[in-house]
Amino acid sequence: MSTTSAQPSAIANTNAPAGTDAGRDPAGADAGPQAPACDPRDLAVDLADPPFESVGFKVSSLGYAVGRRFHQVLAPLELEPREFSLLRAVGAAEGHSQQAIGERLQIPPSRMVAFVDALEARGLLERRHNPHDRRTRALHLTGDGRKLLARAFVLAAALESELCAQLSGAEREQLLGLLARVGQQLGLSQGAHAAHSALLDQ
Repeated sequence: MSTTSAQPSAIANTNAPAGTDAGRDPAGADAGPQAPACDPRDLAVDLADPPFESVGFKVSSLGYAVGRRFHQVLAPLELEPREFSLLRAVGAAEGHSQQAIGERLQIPPSRMVAFVDALEARGLLERRHNPHDRRTRALHLTGDGRKLLARAFVLAAALESELCAQLSGAEREQLLGLLARVGQQLGLSQGAHAAHSALLDQ
């Protein structure tokens, strides 16, 4: 703020008629203390102050930007980010039940059925009978699904390199660790996307 400010004597009612006291109206009523004049330079200083840095705002803004960018990256493969996430989970846990993978990703059962149906219709996933439990169906990648996932991984890795271009390897690991602690504070499960877990409340 500016160190110079108007003194009360400088802002008194200097236009008061002769015979009246400053600070009193012509009728003689006490007008009370006069408000100090607003110095435009004071406002300029306030507006120039650095804004408050919020972790929540920064992470939210980055998440939105990265989400849009990832969607664009996968678009040539006609693959949504959530479909990539499911294919990756199946590839990492080949032969696990649909229920188990859905729980790991925190996808509600009804939504999980729809996701798997869509990928199965495209020939990327297939349900097989579980030899150890006839009540469940095991998920497997098809040959086409494996090829598409490999192509998607290449694009995802390129985006990761782009995002972290100004970070060293150690800084990237440190950032991941810090973000994991923030996610833990919010109750997020490791490897599960918050958008999936939010569907549980719908």
